[in-house]
Amino acid sequence: MIIRGGTTVLRALRDDWTTLLLFTSLTVGTEVIYEYLPVQQTALPSLPLGVLITAMSIFLAFQINQSYDRWWEARRLWGQLVNVSRSLGRQITTLLTDKRIANITNKESAAKFHQELLYRHIAFVNILRISLRSGGKLSEKDWRFLAQFLPDSEITDLKSAGNVMTQLLQKQATVLGALTGKNWGEQQILLQLDNSLNLLNDIQGGCERIKRSSFPDRFNFHTRIFVWLLAILIPFCLIENDLFDVIAMITETLLAFLFVTIERLGTELRDPFENRINDTPMSALCRTIEIDLRQQLGETTTLVPLEPINGVLM
Repeated sequence: MIIRGGTTVLRALRDDWTTLLLFTSLTVGTEVIYEYLPVQQTALPSLPLGVLITAMSIFLAFQINQSYDRWWEARRLWGQLVNVSRSLGRQITTLLTDKRIANITNKESAAKFHQELLYRHIAFVNILRISLRSGGKLSEKDWRFLAQFLPDSEITDLKSAGNVMTQLLQKQATVLGALTGKNWGEQQILLQLDNSLNLLNDIQGGCERIKRSSFPDRFNFHTRIFVWLLAILIPFCLIENDLFDVIAMITETLLAFLFVTIERLGTELRDPFENRINDTPMSALCRTIEIDLRQQLGETTTLVPLEPINGVLM
């Protein structure tokens, strides 16, 4: 995600210079055609163009609103994931103790359970990040990274799972169910932890819905076609009689560039998990969760929050 101040003139030119150059060339070429070629009338009627611009502006506004809703929902879901992770860490480290759970005999046993459960949760958030960016596929490099949080036997079982995140939550519930007893107090603790697992299920489902629910293909196709058609027509409709009227040429170029840029921005925002510069900074949020949970376990960690690189937080 580009943080505040990360968008500079140089970055904008680097990302959009080809489009800007294309419309500048088109505008200059239109002026040359109008002035030097034996064409009776190059300029197209401007009134239909005004109607098209108005209609396309409404259409693009709808597209941007829908795309921003998807982008903002993705960011809210990952913000909720950070909060639920902290709550889960607090619940596990303060409620699953030898004083409250009969099956936990001493502090060393409690610490072992705490580490197992929270390490598995760190694996969960990282697998969610990897799956959203890769479309559900984990490479051998990813599995080696996860080996620091999960035992080898569990990784072997997960490699054959259809949905790895669901299986991790299932494993968490199984461990918690076996750990807590039948008395009322322990059952209340289990219910609180189960509520946190349900919230994690909801967050996972919300992210998967955004990832797998794309805009209708015809909507994307027609929007892009008509935006480009309109942008190309602009220089031919707004051409001036004076040769190389600089103000008119700049206006025509920027107007055409504006429509294409807005359409492209909407396309990028509607898919917020593709590891692009405008997407949800899942790597940074996973690192934040890992640091918080390790500190809740009482570990001394050298991990530091990820910092933006050239104004971009990944």
